[in-house]
Amino acid sequence: RPKTKDQRPKTKDQRPKTGFPLNFPIKLIHNIATMHRPMWLVPLLLLLVAKPAFSQYCNPVDISYIVRDEKGEVLSAAAVKSIADQLPKELGNAVTSASEVSFAADKQTFYWQDTSDWAKGNKLPALSFSNAATCVMTLGEATLQYGGKKMRLIFNIDIARRQDDRRPVIDSLRFQEGTFKLDLNGWTHETDKIIPASRWKQVKSSNN
Repeated sequence: RPKTKDQRPKTKDQRPKTGFPLNFPIKLIHNIATMHRPMWLVPLLLLLVAKPAFSQYCNPVDISYIVRDEKGEVLSAAAVKSIADQLPKELGNAVTSASEVSFAADKQTFYWQDTSDWAKGNKLPALSFSNAATCVMTLGEATLQYGGKKMRLIFNIDIARRQDDRRPVIDSLRFQEGTFKLDLNGWTHETDKIIPASRWKQVKSSNN
């Protein structure tokens, strides 16, 4: 026989368990949920994306040294690479390698490698001491070997993380036996001018 109204099976409540009362409108629950989600997710996503970017980037340090032979001529790229290969891969916190320097027509002004002017300059081989990991450097000394001679160079250069002149280019004396110390007293710390070879002073005693 037909079922009465009270005998019909009760339908199961399909509404999700939200913590709201059963008589609370479903549409309003949905609006509240979608409204709160971005308020929590956006700051979290910004932190996850932005924090690595800020922590990983820094402006690399690169000290370039122009190497000259016994007659004062700039060495070829192959000769500079040979000298670089004889050095330790790292000197303190500086990575050693052979590289290039780009000069303007006056041969005193150089271009930074990450600028648009670098490509148009006159390229010269150079010995590089760089740090792109922590972007700071303490370069003490390096002993170069070429043509059966050893030339000990005392740089004593410290470059801080936020220092402007962080890509210095240093000219050299002719290659010769002995110990030479870089004297930067009174140097202007210009960011695009070569440090002249006259800044090297021979050390004749054991006291450095």
